[in-house]
Amino acid sequence: MEKPIIATTLSGLFIKKEPWEKAHILWYNEREMELKEKGKDISAIIEWRNLLQKDPDEEKKRYFDFVDKVMKELYPYLSEEERTKKARESFFDATLKYIKQNPNVLNKGVIRYFKSIKDKINLALITTNIQSALEKILKASRLEKLFDLIETSTPEEKDIKEIAFDRFIKKYDKPLIYIGSDKKDSFVYCNKNNIPCIFANFENKEEIIGVESAHNLKELKEKLSKLI
Repeated sequence: MEKPIIATTLSGLFIKKEPWEKAHILWYNEREMELKEKGKDISAIIEWRNLLQKDPDEEKKRYFDFVDKVMKELYPYLSEEERTKKARESFFDATLKYIKQNPNVLNKGVIRYFKSIKDKINLALITTNIQSALEKILKASRLEKLFDLIETSTPEEKDIKEIAFDRFIKKYDKPLIYIGSDKKDSFVYCNKNNIPCIFANFENKEEIIGVESAHNLKELKEKLSKLI
């Protein structure tokens, strides 16, 4: 009998969200310095920063709009795909650097648990990290052998999880369940496509209406024990 697929996220489950959140802020700060050095308009940075302070949830939905504006100001001669690729590569470089400098961001208990049930499941990772960056992140975190199936974004794609989900399902079919962090669009996709899901809310984020939460590893184990 074929083993069921349990699909997961990386950020917020196996690794704390901190490296991505810190890299997110760092990316904008570094681009602001670039803009100033080149004597270019920094209004998109100011607009982004104001939104972040005023409405962090809305900023999560719209942050790539500001990335587009910033990159267009910095690199008007590049195509949109080239600008997106360049922006995402610099973001993931910052993420990787943070993980290497702060190994405590690994959720070691979660990693041990999923290693212990690997004989019962196919463990999948669906992520908007790009392949080249993900390989470096997994190597730095010593997670290269953890996942049986991996679906990433391409460098030219924006941070849209639904695209990676679509590719994954075409290749492997729907997972038994998806375990995500606080990225609401992932759960919207799962609900639309009748994929059971769990919000791994290990960092006390705001609850997501209509999505079952696990607030710690014990709760997650209890929920998964009913399925495998």
